Amino acid sequence: MKNLILISGLLMAAFLFGCSSDNPTIPTTADDALVDGSIYQRPEFIDDRPLAVQEQFTLTADDVFTVAPTAEKAGGKYALVIGISDYAGTANDLTYCDDDAIDWRNYLQGQGYTVTTLLDGAATAAAIQSAVGNLASLSIAGNEIAFAYSGHGSRGNMISADLYYVSSSWFGGMFAGVGSTKMAFNFDACQIGAFGTALNAAGRVIALASDTRRYSYDGTAAMANGVFTYYQMLGFDQQGYVFAEDDDAYACQQMILWAKSVRVKVAPSYVDTYVGSLDY
Repeated sequence: MKNLILISGLLMAAFLFGCSSDNPTIPTTADDALVDGSIYQRPEFIDDRPLAVQEQFTLTADDVFTVAPTAEKAGGKYALVIGISDYAGTANDLTYCDDDAIDWRNYLQGQGYTVTTLLDGAATAAAIQSAVGNLASLSIAGNEIAFAYSGHGSRGNMISADLYYVSSSWFGGMFAGVGSTKMAFNFDACQIGAFGTALNAAGRVIALASDTRRYSYDGTAAMANGVFTYYQMLGFDQQGYVFAEDDDAYACQQMILWAKSVRVKVAPSYVDTYVGSLDY
């Protein structure tokens, strides 16, 4: 089993840092304008609901449910891709998360995967539970599994379009003990690092745009992606990477270089417990 491979940026942020709503969301100085004036940070998830309501809108380990392994023949390739830019209301809307998901869908379909896609308002908590349950049921020995999420992350949770907290403990629990030994998970969201721990098991590569504290970012209009996803796609399309480990290492390295150029702090990483190199 390979060790955790962690690549993090220890970069000073003079004008922007984190994803905080207390900081500007676009460059405001002459120097920042050099990056074309269209860099957006993914703002913190805003939740003004009482704590008791937030707890009611949280999927935890107690909500994990058992799924029967599919009766389909092993040897298939199955994926679930989720991208949410349009959240309930307007305060939490993002920019390129749906584009990230579409790019992942197109890439995975090109690699022979049968892909289920949930975009924007379709990615409700109920829909996510159903789709994750279905992917878990397909995660039998001999099947290859991929997952990608781009959207809000907050304190170790994904956020559904209808503003449920989808916890790492719930998500990890859904894939605990499944039979597949070839699984790739990708998360482009803020404060998402807990998923690397929750999913850490043999036969998996888990790519994370942030750790438990730091944030992910949308790129320029020319990128039209979250920064982490942009470099993952660039690794596949222009660098010719075949293996997840090579592509994830490239995306982490390039995100750190990008962050240095725009003076923000990032902490991308990937966890690799797959024996050999995982090709999609």
